[in-house]
Amino acid sequence: MLLRYLTLICMLTVGIPCFGQTVTIRVVNANDGVPLQHQPVSVSLLYDKVQIPPGNYDANLNLQTGADGEVRFVLPLPAPAHISAQVRVAPAHWRCGCGVLVATEELIRDGVVGPLPADEGGKSVAAPKGARGEILFVARPLSFWERLLYPFVKG
Repeated sequence: MLLRYLTLICMLTVGIPCFGQTVTIRVVNANDGVPLQHQPVSVSLLYDKVQIPPGNYDANLNLQTGADGEVRFVLPLPAPAHISAQVRVAPAHWRCGCGVLVATEELIRDGVVGPLPADEGGKSVAAPKGARGEILFVARPLSFWERLLYPFVKG
């Protein structure tokens, strides 16, 4: 019984610094840094088995980026142990590693940059910096040849 209370106290003290934190998800063009507007974003709040999720929260959020290429939401109390986020860009126009699974503490402390897409030569684009509490997704527009061949290789 004592172990249960110690675990609960430990989890609350870890989760309290994350409570009320605003998480920002930003989607930008790799070539020029221009924000991608109106992109669908899915977010899942993932709690560990020892955590007690709040009773009135939506664990799966379906959002859309605004004119600034961003979407924001506030973490509930207690904060989830992990956050999964995915942006669904049109694969016929964009190349993107648009999915992450991250520990909430790491996200709040350091920020996260999603997997970077390869350029036409197969090299990764330059790694941008993320900000605290931010998930940054970088999408690269397909080249003329990639768009031309897309119908044949989408398989």
